[in-house]
Amino acid sequence: MENKVSINNNSVEFSGITRDYMEAVSELIWNGFDAGATKVDLVFDTNEIDFIPSIEIIDNGTGINLSNLHQTFGAFLDSLKRGADHRSSYVRGKKGKGRFSFIAFAQTAIWNTTFFDEIENKYITYDVSINAGNKDFYTDENITSAAHKATGTRLKLVNLFGVTAYSFSSNAFINHLKSEFGWFLLLNSKHDFQLCINGERIQYEDLLADHEIFEREIVDASTSRFKFTVTFVRWNEKIGDKFYYYFLNSDKKEVFKQLTSFNNNAINFYHSVYIESHYFNHFNFNDAEETANLFGSNPQSPIFKQLIKELQKIVNQKQKEFVKDTAANELIKKFEESLSMPKFSASEFEQQQRFIELIKAIYCIQPRIFKGLNDSQEKMILSLIKAQMSDTDELYSLIKGLLPVNDDENQHLKHILTLGTTTIS
Repeated sequence: MENKVSINNNSVEFSGITRDYMEAVSELIWNGFDAGATKVDLVFDTNEIDFIPSIEIIDNGTGINLSNLHQTFGAFLDSLKRGADHRSSYVRGKKGKGRFSFIAFAQTAIWNTTFFDEIENKYITYDVSINAGNKDFYTDENITSAAHKATGTRLKLVNLFGVTAYSFSSNAFINHLKSEFGWFLLLNSKHDFQLCINGERIQYEDLLADHEIFEREIVDASTSRFKFTVTFVRWNEKIGDKFYYYFLNSDKKEVFKQLTSFNNNAINFYHSVYIESHYFNHFNFNDAEETANLFGSNPQSPIFKQLIKELQKIVNQKQKEFVKDTAANELIKKFEESLSMPKFSASEFEQQQRFIELIKAIYCIQPRIFKGLNDSQEKMILSLIKAQMSDTDELYSLIKGLLPVNDDENQHLKHILTLGTTTIS
């Protein structure tokens, strides 16, 4: 049966739908994961000239309920996902445009979907199709009882243009999928979520430079206990413009996100933090009242404020580890390659090692201190530090006066400047 979309063809055309095939495929994949799929597979055949007549995106989600079809396909820009938080980067198809993204590289889209009808108590399968040349109509047909008792959707895109088999197997495309879905697959790794191309799982682990899971429990004034699972991720490369805390409910759906306090550092500390808890099942991110709902689930509650402090401690410690283990060594290498490092004679080897450790320690305390310097400025500052090492008391006082030094950093500085003694106080 042919059905009218509640918007005209030109409006669909100019509604901001992506023209990039990589983004379009990502939108269609997200539709599968949004439908509860644990596996999405991109399937296509090719010939000797790299031509592909079609591509399929297959998921094992809940399918498209026929009784809701007029809301999911017939209400452009007003889909069932419209209630999702506008801050969420999880539910990508919430504006009802994702299903139309196929027009970036295909003329026709055909959804073969199977869902469980609770009223009829049976599995039903049917087809939905949209043609790019007549986008304000969709057709549903072939409605029948499903032979197999399993839900899912098989989207077939035909009459492709501007793409070849290489488009969907190139490193650029695979890396795009890794950046887009790596975090999601990581958070769901315990449940074996998969994104595949022709049955072969995409391995996103090479994006992970470091990841660790922390468990935190916070008790409020009413002695209610809230448990939070915190997943810290440091990426090998930048996967977004900003670094966020992502707050997820018990279904791992993002309800709120907030910038971390480490967005303006001077190092390549590419990180994301994902916090999962029942606490966020009814989180009200719009509640800005300081005095209202202090025991509720909102940004002004003592629980949330204490959680932010805990998250800052985790990220701060992870940044220090990164600077100490990675960034500081890269800084020393940079200074050596630019010839900014002071000269040390063979007899000054021990002093040279102390100097390098001191530079690393200063960098760990304040990474921005060496930011934006040209080679001459680097050479001058490093030379001044070397010259001042003859008076460790004065150098120690200077560092303490200029940089925010905690107790551990204070002891480390004493150790470097005094060869392990504690004569400096």
